[in-house]
Amino acid sequence: MKFATLASASLGALCASSVVAAIDPLTIKGSKWFNSKTGEQFYFKGVAYQPRTGLKSNNPDPLADMVGCKRDVAVFKDLGINSIRVYDVDYTKSHDECMKLLEDAGIYLLLDMPSPQYSINRAEPHWDHDTMGHWQAKVDAFSKYPNLVAWIAGNEVANDVETTPSAAFVKAAIRDMKAYLKTKKLTTP
Repeated sequence: MKFATLASASLGALCASSVVAAIDPLTIKGSKWFNSKTGEQFYFKGVAYQPRTGLKSNNPDPLADMVGCKRDVAVFKDLGINSIRVYDVDYTKSHDECMKLLEDAGIYLLLDMPSPQYSINRAEPHWDHDTMGHWQAKVDAFSKYPNLVAWIAGNEVANDVETTPSAAFVKAAIRDMKAYLKTKKLTTP
């Protein structure tokens, strides 16, 4: 599946901040993304970014690992990548330096709200206050970054006939998180 299709199909998208930034906000018109300042259509050229090897610690958060971030952002620039999708971060850590490197390189972030510990299990789905609280904490930690372009709420949760009932829980999560974003005055493109 193309990265842009994945991004458009599976996320609750939003512009992350109203702070003046070096990176232009994106907007959505119909099924297409556009640069809100130039009006040009935006095409995602990116990768799923969740390195597990070569980390200097047991932290699987690539945006809190500055050694890896500096190394990889340089490669991303060489490749002409304009977006990355990150599945798992530790919202209690600082991501300021890495997010600034990404911003300066013109790279947008699509970030999953779920984590391995706090996600909707397709086999035994549930959506509760504990899980929602962790998703909200991630929103609180990352919404300040101007290059955060989208949140992803459900990845391969309902992917066959047996797991179809889990879709209702993903919809409830999206409903609740959209309401949370609204209370924080965060806008969607």
